[in-house]
Amino acid sequence: YNQVNALRVACSTGVDGCLSLTAEWFTQWMENPERNLVRSDSTLFIRIHPNLRSTVYCSAVAAGGAKEWDFGWEMFQNASIASEADKLMSALACTKDTGLLERYLAYTLDPTKIRKQDATSVIIRIASNVDGRALAWNFVTQNWKYIFTEYGAGSFSFAKLISGVTQSFSTQHQLDQLLQFKEENADVGFGSASSALEQAIEKTRVNMKWVSDNQREISDWFGAEAA
Repeated sequence: YNQVNALRVACSTGVDGCLSLTAEWFTQWMENPERNLVRSDSTLFIRIHPNLRSTVYCSAVAAGGAKEWDFGWEMFQNASIASEADKLMSALACTKDTGLLERYLAYTLDPTKIRKQDATSVIIRIASNVDGRALAWNFVTQNWKYIFTEYGAGSFSFAKLISGVTQSFSTQHQLDQLLQFKEENADVGFGSASSALEQAIEKTRVNMKWVSDNQREISDWFGAEAA
C-alpha cells in the first residue's frame, strides 16, 4: 500500500525518476502485449504488480502520445478481467492530448466502444483531468438532449454526471454557463440530475465566495513561497 502511494505521489508531482520508470514499464508491455510483464534485469521478466497498474498506466498514458493511448485502448478492448478493464478505462482519461480526450468522449456515445453503464464514469474521469475539464463540460452541454433522450435514466447516472463535471467550478463564467445550460434544456429536462444541477449552481456560488474571500491571502502565501 505504501509503495502504491509513494509511486502515485511521485508520478503525480512529476518526479522524473517515477515518470521514466513507469514509461519504461509500459514500453516493455507494448513490446510484449500478450503478457503484462516488465524487465527487471537483462534476463528476468516480472509482472507489473496489480496494485501498481492504475498509477503506471495513467502515468505512461499522460506522458505518452497517440501510440501509448492506442495501445491502452486495444488492451482495454481485449481485457477479460473486469478490474483490469477498469484500470485501463480510467488510465485512458489521463492523456494530456485534447484530441485524444475528445475522441474518448465521443466513444461514450457509441455503446460498441464504451458500454452505456460505463459512459458516466469515463466522462467524469476526463473531467477530473485538468486538460479535459472544459472538454467534458462542453461535451455534456452539447450532447445533453441526445444523452438524456437516447440513453435514459437506466443507463446514465445523470446526477453523478452533473456533479462530476462541475465539481471544480468556481468562476462567474462557469456559473453563467450552468445557468445557461439550465435555461436552454428546460424543455428537455434533467430527470434525476435536477437536484444535482441546483446543487452545482449553489456550490459554484459558494466556491466563488471562498475564492473572493481568500484570494489575497493565497496570493500573499504564494508570493512568500516564491521569494
